[in-house]
Amino acid sequence: MKCNQMTLCLFFFIVFALSSVVISEDVHAIAAKTGEVDTQTSLNVRSGPSTSHEVVGWLTPGEQVEYTDNGDGWGELVDGSGYISLHYITNHDGEPVDRSSAKHDSVPPNNERIVLDPGHGGKDSGAVANGLMEKEIVLDIGKRTRDILENAGFTVLMTRDEDVFVSLEERTAMANDWGADQFISIHANGFSDPAANGVETYYFPGSAAGKHMAANVQNQLVENTDRTDRGIFEEAFYVIYHTAMPAILVETGFVSNADDASQLGDANYRQTVAEAIANSVIDG
Repeated sequence: MKCNQMTLCLFFFIVFALSSVVISEDVHAIAAKTGEVDTQTSLNVRSGPSTSHEVVGWLTPGEQVEYTDNGDGWGELVDGSGYISLHYITNHDGEPVDRSSAKHDSVPPNNERIVLDPGHGGKDSGAVANGLMEKEIVLDIGKRTRDILENAGFTVLMTRDEDVFVSLEERTAMANDWGADQFISIHANGFSDPAANGVETYYFPGSAAGKHMAANVQNQLVENTDRTDRGIFEEAFYVIYHTAMPAILVETGFVSNADDASQLGDANYRQTVAEAIANSVIDG
């Protein structure tokens, strides 16, 4: 009788052990997901689950990937090569990855994410003339624009919010990794001919959405300032070429022109420019 009891106990122990292995394997199988990179350009692979970690590689549009969802808007690649933003990953069933717990998704579902990119910064002053530095002017305009948009319910990310140098690669990576809906780079012009003046806006060649954005902001600038309308133009600037969302670059005036410079140095003018940029987003 004792032998039968021991045999029965051993049997149940083996069954339990085998069940644990199966359950463990099922958990790992469920945790791993397969998806596809859904971007217009490359998707950064980073050493950790945030944009503060360095870029260690890239994935190409349409590339198949296997990953585990961290539940914070980031996924770890199963091959151990790094982490990716799940905003640009689509599951094989055609459904986007569930990113409801991502830290930047705690906003209304229809709320757009806007990246504001004050040009230059730190060691790069940009255009300098008439006692003005481009990097200072555009940072102030960027902050004012951010405040207006946030008050209107938009979620805003600035590529810099202080006088620091940020590379062009870092600027575009921030926008792509964050999954921005629009990218607006803010600049002030400078030219050897001091007579050159006015406002102008650039968009990526062939981008219908970019052209629409450029026309909107240019119209707002012209209507709300007394600056010369220089128009909108196609140009493959780095920051509007390497961003995966509609993007524009706004030139808010010439620091090299005495009249424009007097306006750019005025806080009231910078507020007007900020309102024009923000209204172009709000009005769509």
